[in-house]
Amino acid sequence: MASEERKSLDPDADEMRRLGYALIDRVVEHLSSLPDQRVARRGDRVEFSALVDEPLPQASSSLDSCLDFFFERVLPGMTRVSHPRFHAYIPCPSSFAGALGEMLAAGTNPFVGSWLGGGTVSALELTVLRWIAELLGYDPDAGGILTSGGSMANLVGLAAARAKFGGEVLENGVLYLSREGHASVNKAASILGFRREAIRTIAVDDRCRMNVDQLARAVEQDRSEGRIPFFVCANAGTTNTGAIDPLPEISDLCERLNLWLHVDAAYGGFAAIAPEGQELLRGMERADSLTLDPHKWLYCPMGVGCALVRDPLILEQAFSAEGEYLKDLPDDEVNFLNRGPELSRPGRVLSVWMLLRSAGREELAVQIQADLRLARLAASLLRDDNRLEVDQPTLSVVTFRHRGRDGESEADRSARDTALMEATLADGQLMLSTTFLGGRNTLRLVVMNHRTTERDIRISVSRIRELV
Repeated sequence: MASEERKSLDPDADEMRRLGYALIDRVVEHLSSLPDQRVARRGDRVEFSALVDEPLPQASSSLDSCLDFFFERVLPGMTRVSHPRFHAYIPCPSSFAGALGEMLAAGTNPFVGSWLGGGTVSALELTVLRWIAELLGYDPDAGGILTSGGSMANLVGLAAARAKFGGEVLENGVLYLSREGHASVNKAASILGFRREAIRTIAVDDRCRMNVDQLARAVEQDRSEGRIPFFVCANAGTTNTGAIDPLPEISDLCERLNLWLHVDAAYGGFAAIAPEGQELLRGMERADSLTLDPHKWLYCPMGVGCALVRDPLILEQAFSAEGEYLKDLPDDEVNFLNRGPELSRPGRVLSVWMLLRSAGREELAVQIQADLRLARLAASLLRDDNRLEVDQPTLSVVTFRHRGRDGESEADRSARDTALMEATLADGQLMLSTTFLGGRNTLRLVVMNHRTTERDIRISVSRIRELV
């Protein structure tokens, strides 16, 4: 009895083309109407599950119905991080160029874990890593890898430092980061086997920058007590405020004391493409390793981070893998499985390459400079309201809060900040977030989006002032 011929999951070419055009049309419609859409809204699991939950499909359904389901039931309640008035957290606004690169990656499905598995795309990633280093004035011969985000890039940097200083640091090593350091560094230390007491938190000044004198004293004390100081994580744009640590001074200290300097520049690093940012970030190029996020100020889709390490050999010491199934891989080429935790890696380089190649350095500098300018405009407009205290932004994070009223407790003043954030969220025209600075509740308004215009900033500030 002859076996039945197997049918592919793919439709025929004409149907794939029709569906592709239909998807692009709907994506373009979504992007074109973003300013008129609500930014976000609260919704609990019961409400959202009622929209999207279904029994496990047993039989097939049309791809048209799948597209309808997403655009009619998932998208309406989704937080639009690409919205020009999404000012919460640190946005990942993406771009159409970046989206095209992501489509290329999904449509052609390259494997970028090894040279044999994907030589041309691996070569393209090496080119893009060199471009990134050149954009920032970093060593063009540095090793690097594109990661899923800044958290994974911080892990790569710490793993490289551990490889350089040897296994002894797992037992007796000390890591230093500021009170404003990103939580992913603590998480990376835990994953890599460091004990909680290996982490020293260094105080910050009134501008939220690491106190270099305290750092030096902590290193001296730890050494005198027989521990091994080896890793300093400095910030080039903190998540809370955009603060930039004194990078030249920290670099000098690390060189003098033989410490690995890692700079977490996930948020702020690409600001160095613009002249203003280059001056603010002076000293970043001296780091032994860098964390960057192309899905932030390179306007790429969510899910693309970057780790750069000055010495590629150390990076490979940290991650080289062996296995009988890997024996066909060339030893004299870059196999990215030896530069990071992943073996199976997608072609995340394609979105970064598409953006960099299509926009170019000059246009990116213009866009980043516009974000910096609009953040200062937002601060200025908010400062016109004497009910608010507003801090001057270093990069593009504007922090502000309600002024305390006579006889008002800090708890009550803080509650007004939170209520304002919730009011803007419910209103739908913009989205803010809150944090704590110096123990005080504080509102955050972030500008990091090539779609954001001066009109958007004026709309956002006007609505904030109406709701104060």
